[in-house]
Amino acid sequence: MPLPENISADYTLRPSELASVLALLVEARQPTIVWGPPGAAKSQVAQQVASATNRQYMDVRALLLDPVDLRGIPWRDTDDRTRWAPPAFLPPSDDPGRWLINLEELPSAVPMVQAALYQLVLDRKVGEYELPEGASLIACGNRETDRGVVHRMPTPLASRFVHLEVRVDAEDWLDWGAANGIVPEVLFFVTYEPDLLHRFDPQSREKAFPCPRTWELC
Repeated sequence: MPLPENISADYTLRPSELASVLALLVEARQPTIVWGPPGAAKSQVAQQVASATNRQYMDVRALLLDPVDLRGIPWRDTDDRTRWAPPAFLPPSDDPGRWLINLEELPSAVPMVQAALYQLVLDRKVGEYELPEGASLIACGNRETDRGVVHRMPTPLASRFVHLEVRVDAEDWLDWGAANGIVPEVLFFVTYEPDLLHRFDPQSREKAFPCPRTWELC
């Protein structure tokens, strides 16, 4: 997957650019967080990157976790010592496969859960558990300005990630639509009204807003 020629200095990328850059970071096992407004295809791009890099995709909803969920349940071994049974939502340490683990909605997780992830993101382990060699970690989430359920990310956790932001791009969507059988009338409409492809205003009182359907980029 080629790296895009032009990347903005603030790392705000079109979905097609994001897919290329994220694939390289995943292969390097560099933890990366993707920021963006609701409906910007963050999760879909992550899934497509997993497919493009021949990895099994694992969706871990960080906002549904308690801090103790990451370490697992304690048990007593034959030497009367306490061990920890790791959670089933993480792949076994000796798994030979390739994984992409997405900590979905990480900024929405409560601060104690985010703090519990320090060791997993930096050292690829939690207590006695270690991620398998073939696993890569990423995260996705909305920005504080989106007025969703978002907690400010602690600096020690934020510093462990590469930060990328996705923006909805009408040209990207039109390229996908032309290649995937979207009817010409819709393509014509988006061509002349590109701002209506994704119209999200966190200050609006409207309960819903237009956003693009999932598109294949990889």
